[in-house]
Amino acid sequence: MILSHLTFELVPGSFDALAAAFRRHRILERAIQVEGCRSLYLTADAVHEGRAHVVGVWDEEIAYQRWLDHPERGVGSADLLAFMSDTWDPSAPGEVWNVLHTVEATGAGLQPSGTREKRARQ
Repeated sequence: MILSHLTFELVPGSFDALAAAFRRHRILERAIQVEGCRSLYLTADAVHEGRAHVVGVWDEEIAYQRWLDHPERGVGSADLLAFMSDTWDPSAPGEVWNVLHTVEATGAGLQPSGTREKRARQ
């Protein structure tokens, strides 16, 4: 399992507009349809004002690569550019983190989901 992470440096006061653009263009809803995508989160940074993030949970790097190569990945990019305070390349991939160990809530409480050895990116 991997996590993908994109960071957006936003113009002041644009969190709601960014979230609205994501909803209007159904960006996360499109990405979740890609085989191997488990979940996606658009978040506002609680520490750094004006920073937002998209975090994705993927079965493996090839699943994230399917999203990077998807023809609908760039939908809404023009609208999103209006909210960025710095240069942003909508075609650039996010950071990729290998999951080494997970614990998830289940009906019986917290249960380990598994442990993976760290893999080197190719």
